[in-house]
Amino acid sequence: MLLFRSVFKSVFKRKDVNIFLTFAFLPVLVPLLSGFMEGMSSEYTGNFLSFLESAVSTQYRFVLPILLFSLVVSSVFKDEIDSGIMFLYKDINRKKIFNAKLLSLVAVYSIFLGLTIFTSIVSYYGFMLPKGEVSSNFIANQSSVTIKSLFTLISTINLNLITITLVVMVSITSKTIKSVLAGVFFSLAASVSPMLIGIQYLFPNGYIHFIQSNWVFIIYGCSCYFHYLLRYFLRKRYA
Repeated sequence: MLLFRSVFKSVFKRKDVNIFLTFAFLPVLVPLLSGFMEGMSSEYTGNFLSFLESAVSTQYRFVLPILLFSLVVSSVFKDEIDSGIMFLYKDINRKKIFNAKLLSLVAVYSIFLGLTIFTSIVSYYGFMLPKGEVSSNFIANQSSVTIKSLFTLISTINLNLITITLVVMVSITSKTIKSVLAGVFFSLAASVSPMLIGIQYLFPNGYIHFIQSNWVFIIYGCSCYFHYLLRYFLRKRYA
């Protein structure tokens, strides 16, 4: 726990992390955009859960947050590996260092998600509801709509976690540009996959009607995690 706290503090203090966290305030811009609400589907204004799901999905499709966070992930691993900083402490197991850094990145994303939920509440109930632009319902009246919104939200969160582990895996042995492009291309592929028959089931958002979306994350996440560890420990120059 002490190692995790130390690593998390060093990661959280990065300027690029602070810039990344500012994208959590995107939901606040929704009521400020002129004419935006007129063109917004009632599916996303009928209850808060649908609005939150739309906000989180939009953040992922926006790509820029993914690009910036991929830079953060790459710098946390690749830069410190190349500089030798990560391995100055001979008495600390390298796997523990890797785990602490990975958990720190997940913690940063959790903070980002928490801020997104908070700003969505402020935007929905603080700005739009008083103007009569949205319903006061927290969830939809139809259970099918609620389930769809819930699992779309879970799938998008899973995609973000998968992207983190994917970028970590690539950054171990590749340059920063390759790591960032891996994260960006994965997010783009995931965004368009629901429109492609057959391919959509390669990504969690292709399973929004099924509980199995969680198992897709487990398969992706475990594969990337163990693969990047294997790639690292097999590298002779770090032996």
